[in-house]
Amino acid sequence: MLIAEFTLSTPVLRDALAAAPEVTADLERTVEGDTTRIEFFARGDDLTRFEDALGNDGSVEDVRVLGEGPDFRFYRATLAPETTQRTASHVFAATGARPVSASGDHTGWDFRVQFPDREALAAYRDSCRKRNVSFTLHALYERADPRADADDHGLAGDQGTV
Repeated sequence: MLIAEFTLSTPVLRDALAAAPEVTADLERTVEGDTTRIEFFARGDDLTRFEDALGNDGSVEDVRVLGEGPDFRFYRATLAPETTQRTASHVFAATGARPVSASGDHTGWDFRVQFPDREALAAYRDSCRKRNVSFTLHALYERADPRADADDHGLAGDQGTV
């Protein structure tokens, strides 16, 4: 199992994050279907400027605030069709990859993703290149399969002893 840390220059929320450089967005969930929806937290000192800029950000449509607190807002948005075509999120499922975290700011999006092998990572990188999305790998970790020493019930060692 591989864990890759990389930065993408994806267009998702690019204009809104550029308008409020002190705000970060943490992707909570992506739902693929007829359209692609994202749910994310926005945190920072100027959430009002960020929210105003969301209305003019062509990467998203139908933006809704689902919750808020003193230092965050939680949003759901539908990606614009042009933006969906530029993202490679659907490749995660096709390659068996599992996103662990994604955080964006005015400089780009930082991802931490678990890939089953190097071939899956290469397929994802190639998909980004085909969409003109820059992919910069920062770190790659090899992780042993945590289930390798597990029994049929997913328990390892003496965990199965009662």
